Amino acid sequence: MTNIKFLLLIGTSLPLIPTITFAQCVATQDCETLGYTETSCNGGKGVKCPFGNKWACFKTDSECEQQFCDKYGFQYTCTGTGYSGGSGTACNGKYTACNCAQNYEWKDGICKEKTPDYANCAIGTLFYSDNTCSTNLITGKTLLGVVIMEKTVSDNGWIMTVSPIATDIIWGASGTYKSGIKYCVSESCLTDIQASCSNTDVITAYGNSSKFPAAWAAKNYHPEGTPEGKSWCLPSGGLLKNINNADNFAKINQAITTAGGKKIGFGTSSSYERVWASSEVSSLEAWVFFAYEGGSFGMATASKDNTYAPSVRAVMAF
Repeated sequence: MTNIKFLLLIGTSLPLIPTITFAQCVATQDCETLGYTETSCNGGKGVKCPFGNKWACFKTDSECEQQFCDKYGFQYTCTGTGYSGGSGTACNGKYTACNCAQNYEWKDGICKEKTPDYANCAIGTLFYSDNTCSTNLITGKTLLGVVIMEKTVSDNGWIMTVSPIATDIIWGASGTYKSGIKYCVSESCLTDIQASCSNTDVITAYGNSSKFPAAWAAKNYHPEGTPEGKSWCLPSGGLLKNINNADNFAKINQAITTAGGKKIGFGTSSSYERVWASSEVSSLEAWVFFAYEGGSFGMATASKDNTYAPSVRAVMAF
């Protein structure tokens, strides 16, 4: 009887023994993993890690603005050469794009200088400061001159002023003739088509404006709209020789008339005009392009101190 009672007691007690369970142990994450990366926050503006000394700090207004601006592409300051300001609204002093100055375009995130398209710049067209050409005078644009030589893959094109910039002016004063440019004694050797500015530089380096007035008049010419880095020069004999062609001469003078300028050979103090070249014949003479009121024209030579109707029509390369 006693044994039965004992077994009964054991049986009734088994449910009271606690059930054993097995839990998976996971390491507690550190503060930095949870995003608490600061050692302290300005003025306590932040949240302290519950089990460490690291903080998660609140961003300032400027930091929040910078984060917002960066997120939405406000990255350009829009200052420097070729820039005229920002496009649209600024964010934290920066823009999503920029407005570019004349002759520049927004490309690949910067204002790049435009590559001019001179397809329409034929002899006898009018040339503007934005590197475009037309047969008609366009209002609202800055006219620079008339095309007297077209641009090619290997050579510059050239424009000339639509009116003389100086008249009744000598090439060089008496006793100061020699400038050091290679002499060309016949029209056939006038092959210095691209030498207008190099010739002008040689002449002006040899003496001041009282010694070489014509070259200095061209060198000092700088009208509004002249492209940055471009210079005006006294035309070479080879370049003026390109006008010594009936078709070219007619086209150029027609364009000058359209522009309201003075046709070559007209409007001077005499019945003809001689346009000084920077090319020399000798120590005493230089080349000119002459044009008579009656329509005759051609290359000729003139004494460098001749004041009888010589003029300066400056040229510029494009």
